[in-house]
Amino acid sequence: MAFVYRRIYRILVLLGLLLVFVLWRNRHTAEKASEVVRYTPPLPPLPTGSAQPQSCFVFITRSMSLTKVRRTMFDVEKRFNERYHYPYVFLSENHFSDAFKEGVTKMASSPVHFALIEDWQEPEWIDTDRVNDRIGFRNMLRYWSGPFAYHPAIQPYRYIWRLEPGSHYTCDFEYDPFVEMKHRQLKYGFAISIQEIPSAVPSLWQSFEQYIAQHSSRGNSTLDWLVDADFNRCQFLTNFELIDLDFMRSTEYQELFNFMDKQGGIYYEQWSDASIRSLAVALLLSRKQVWWLADAGYSHDLLSNCPSDPHRQRHCHCDPAKSTHLLP
Repeated sequence: MAFVYRRIYRILVLLGLLLVFVLWRNRHTAEKASEVVRYTPPLPPLPTGSAQPQSCFVFITRSMSLTKVRRTMFDVEKRFNERYHYPYVFLSENHFSDAFKEGVTKMASSPVHFALIEDWQEPEWIDTDRVNDRIGFRNMLRYWSGPFAYHPAIQPYRYIWRLEPGSHYTCDFEYDPFVEMKHRQLKYGFAISIQEIPSAVPSLWQSFEQYIAQHSSRGNSTLDWLVDADFNRCQFLTNFELIDLDFMRSTEYQELFNFMDKQGGIYYEQWSDASIRSLAVALLLSRKQVWWLADAGYSHDLLSNCPSDPHRQRHCHCDPAKSTHLLP
């Protein structure tokens, strides 16, 4: 019995050390993120009579994730959407069950739309025998990287707020992020930036450099965010992101996505939608078009963002000391 206790103790110690390492490794990215647009209350006044832009929340999920989806929707509704009533769009490669549809519709204060993803499969040039991960998971990462912006259910919208089943929103939103995106002419918003592990993306930067060599780089890009002495593997956590779909639907974004897609790294390595999106944002957008939602409270798995501002803390239930970004 003593041996069992010692083994459990060692496992707990190792898990604790792993958590400390993850937090330590990612804290320095806050300094990089602070270079982009950062709004904290009080916000500059918006034009009077600012209308809601064509915007929606987007889930890509399955019926089995109903409980996690409802948990996230509860936060979103209480913290924001009960006041604004933006619609939800649910996408899946399988048809949603009636129980799922009923369960999420009851949570929403706004219209809810369900749609099937037709082009979920891997590209024809992918050798599935070389894929070491779940092919369905890789298909999802690829779909989030680019194709989802063209789904018919998404077409009516200009801006999307991506929602991840099981994630938590721990602070009230005192303004409308969609309106901010429109009137500040912002193209991309995020709450957390992290560093990817080297073994996950061994050929990512080399492939990206090949793309840059074939295309002229924009003078006002934010590529230096990704490069210190070398590629630093910084990337945005895409589980909570705000996107101007005009950016994702642009020729420049689609050219980059198509090039990186054909390298096969999403399937043969562990490139993710965060990998592709971060490269596109860094290459194609200026700092003034990228928004760090430093005042948003958000958590998913071991990663979180919690504002330390005293005013914001009155509207939150999170601990800034546990934030992935330790905000000044």
